[in-house]
Amino acid sequence: LHALGVSRVALLSNNPDKARQLRSCGVTVVEQVPTGVYVSAANLRYLETKARRGRHTLELPSVLSGRTR
Repeated sequence: LHALGVSRVALLSNNPDKARQLRSCGVTVVEQVPTGVYVSAANLRYLETKARRGRHTLELPSVLSGRTR
């Protein structure tokens, strides 16, 4: 980003670590916009793990998993 002359970004990501890493490299994150995710029975556990372990900002319905949040 520095080679391109980018010093400020609006980050489209659900991953708060990406924002931290950019800031640590001197890039100003002016906004972090969470992206939508497609949730299905096949990927729900994976997305739950990303939200729990990686602290990703995901809105996941508890209906699909049969668990309460």
